[in-house]
Amino acid sequence: MEYINFHTHRETAEGVVTPRSFGIHPWHADQETSSDFDTFARKYDADFDAALLVGECGLDKACRSSWQRQLTLFEWQAAVAQQKGKSMVIHCVHAFNDLVALRRRYRQGLWVVHGFTGTPQLAAQLFKMDVWTSWGAALLDERRPKVREHFRDNPYPFLLETDDSPCPIDDIYAVAADLKKTTLPNLADTIKEYYTSLLQHNHTTPQP
Repeated sequence: MEYINFHTHRETAEGVVTPRSFGIHPWHADQETSSDFDTFARKYDADFDAALLVGECGLDKACRSSWQRQLTLFEWQAAVAQQKGKSMVIHCVHAFNDLVALRRRYRQGLWVVHGFTGTPQLAAQLFKMDVWTSWGAALLDERRPKVREHFRDNPYPFLLETDDSPCPIDDIYAVAADLKKTTLPNLADTIKEYYTSLLQHNHTTPQP
């Protein structure tokens, strides 16, 4: 049985598939000094080429980075993803309306919001825009029953991750399988199908 850890900042355990990604996090938006798209693209071109996905990048209204700088940096990276035909790993905090508005302009590939804890209604809105969700260690926290409920009731494609948590990905798989009332092998097969579909969206023709 193969585990896929969609997004992590830690060393990957042997036998676990983790896609390589590259992006500038919104927390670090003010540190990026490139003043125009061409300069930014040239500076990081090799990094973006070497990565399977663009990200983690995104929007965060709870952090100290300049909002305008976050928007500019995100659009730069969305344009890079569109040019290179790559899907994106998205960090989004209190900015889903802004994210949906930007998605209407940049439609290449899939976007995946990592660390998602939102409602099935929000997941449905995102799914209509080809934005998927990835769930993490919050599923293990018994003090957050709503997150578990949201995951259980979410019928849309999803992935699993550890992000910066030290917990092993198989613990998250085990809880996810229990919440979805399925077996661990069945869940692993389902996530592998979703992951394969995600990769197939790379290098596809942008939607109108």
